Amino acid sequence: MSLMNLAQRDRGKKDPLVKICTAIIYLEEQICEKESIIREQSIIEMTDGLPKITSFHDESLVETVQEEIAILRNNMGVLQEIVDEIEAVFVSFNLESTSMELLEARIDAVRAVPEVIARKINRLVISLLQKNPGLTLPVLFANEELLVLETQRGAAVTEGLLEAQKLIKLKDSLIPLCRDGGEIAEDVFHPLRAAVKDPAKISEMLTA
Repeated sequence: MSLMNLAQRDRGKKDPLVKICTAIIYLEEQICEKESIIREQSIIEMTDGLPKITSFHDESLVETVQEEIAILRNNMGVLQEIVDEIEAVFVSFNLESTSMELLEARIDAVRAVPEVIARKINRLVISLLQKNPGLTLPVLFANEELLVLETQRGAAVTEGLLEAQKLIKLKDSLIPLCRDGGEIAEDVFHPLRAAVKDPAKISEMLTA
């Protein structure tokens, strides 16, 4: 599932990766709302049998809305470029795009496999000793099932280490993109907070 599909399904604002796509969806909706305002303000006349916008009820309002749309489209374009970069990073690791939450869960799961197998080994050893308290260590460790588990644990340690390193490298590659996209996304979700950070907006608010 792509990041945009995840965002459309969950509208997540917390996950560092999904929130960027959610912000794009928010911007698309805001643009649609503002375009509706322009349509409502449009004065349409028939020219050569075809409808044509000749003027607006409130030219000043339409001009302001058009400027706002331009800013929204610019922000959406920047976010889309970041999402494209994120998707390209996943492709470079031959992995399907996913949320940061699921990526971190996968790292934890890979690291946990050897420990899970080790617990199975401990339970098996205890079971064998309970059944035969006089069992010697050479005989114990020659147990076929125990040997299989030990082999699996050794492979899991080696393979898990390589897989974890790969996933951690992927995560490290995504963090700068999350940071850049996250700042813009937060401004999209909290426009008033973004305005307070803008010196020009502060001046405008004080003189209003």
